[in-house]
Amino acid sequence: MSGQRSRLPRVAVVDDDVILLETWREMLARSFDVRSYADAHEAMRAFEGDDLDVALLDVQLPGKSGLDLLSHLRRVQPGAEAIMITGNATVEMAVAALHAGAFDFLQKPIENPEWLLRRVTHAVERARSRPGAGAAGGAKASSASQSPNDARPRIVGVSSAIERVRALIEHFANSSSATLITGESGTGKELVARALHAGGARRDRPFIAVNCGAIADTLIESELFGHERGAFTGAHARHTGLFDAADGGVLFLDEIGDMPPQTQVRLLRVLQEGEVRPVGATQSHTVDVRVIAATNVDFKRAMRDGKFREDLYYRLSPLRIDLPALRDRLEDIPVIARRLLERHSVRAGREGLTFSESAMAALTAYPWPGNVRELSNAIEFALTLSSGAVIDAEQLPSYVPASRREASAPVATPAQALINTEVPYSQARADTLRDFERGYLEELMRVTDGNLSAAARRSGIDRSNLRRMLRQHNIAYSGAAQA
Repeated sequence: MSGQRSRLPRVAVVDDDVILLETWREMLARSFDVRSYADAHEAMRAFEGDDLDVALLDVQLPGKSGLDLLSHLRRVQPGAEAIMITGNATVEMAVAALHAGAFDFLQKPIENPEWLLRRVTHAVERARSRPGAGAAGGAKASSASQSPNDARPRIVGVSSAIERVRALIEHFANSSSATLITGESGTGKELVARALHAGGARRDRPFIAVNCGAIADTLIESELFGHERGAFTGAHARHTGLFDAADGGVLFLDEIGDMPPQTQVRLLRVLQEGEVRPVGATQSHTVDVRVIAATNVDFKRAMRDGKFREDLYYRLSPLRIDLPALRDRLEDIPVIARRLLERHSVRAGREGLTFSESAMAALTAYPWPGNVRELSNAIEFALTLSSGAVIDAEQLPSYVPASRREASAPVATPAQALINTEVPYSQARADTLRDFERGYLEELMRVTDGNLSAAARRSGIDRSNLRRMLRQHNIAYSGAAQA
């Protein structure tokens, strides 16, 4: 290794708060060669001469924004990594920074030096792992291209919806920020989490997955955070938690919506402070873990019902990936089905199988409420029944061909059933809106037991307007006689 290569990594910090700038320097100086700049223009000139590994850039600067500096850094030193910093973070701001090429996005204040050192160290490792990285870990080197031996999980599909998912994975992979993956059961949330891990700087560090809904409420805190000997009945020895096991890597919290409220409080502190305190311990310790959470729970409803903390939701979701249901990307079904058939047939020792036209037509006509997982089960079922090289529709589960037969005949949608084309458009429109409004209000009052206040909160309709609408449709509600 050359003498230049073994020098301290060079880190630039740009912030217009000179007191904070000195604090940054003190926190980083023991591990890095730190260059600090209070002026954005001075920093841009320095970027053109200094060989940097990492630049920490305040988002809000006089005269220039941190994103302007990021763009300049990408041009003059494409091998350096950038970490954006702000005291007023928003999801949109984080996404814009990551889309522009930032490695990470941190929110001030950052009071834990060890946590900051680890985040910067990961960025340095990423910079120095680029192909062709020079003395400064890739300064003035070309950007890394994807390795032909890339082992990342494949997100299969040709739809625009799944193309967006792949693009977000590419943008978010190198971040250490918490990431929330939402989608119906069976849409592939863990696959996306593994793709984020495999495509980022933590790829060589642990990936640990845990289903929050599968652990008893009395045990989940011990599993996540660990416990000391004697912390509770049966704690005969010290236990290391999953956060410690995932240190430096990724912890995937599946079904986060099922986490009990008391554990949500402890998880919030870990995300805020970067510290874990085992059950029964008196001291906390620092961990560096990227948390990726997944759920099929409607968070808005869960927060409204008091089942999930709003502050934890925002800590979990600075980055978010929403997975589409399979019924919303029907063009992906043939591609996914062929890949699943290939996987199942290899396991069964019967490679080279294909689908008949009738089988593929049945597969693409069915709505797949269980998404990709249900599709996989159906194909495995058909493979077990078949004896030849072609999977036919008759070998699929009975509900799949049945839906195909039903799909062959036009079926009126609920909206179509309401439309009367024998009257002028304006009248048909008014009649349809009136019928919809009445039906909505009747169902609204049914699910709220006729409670006007609850119905107003649930629907988002002003209480006085809701009362007027109910009277207009002669729908009863609690307290109507006194209103």
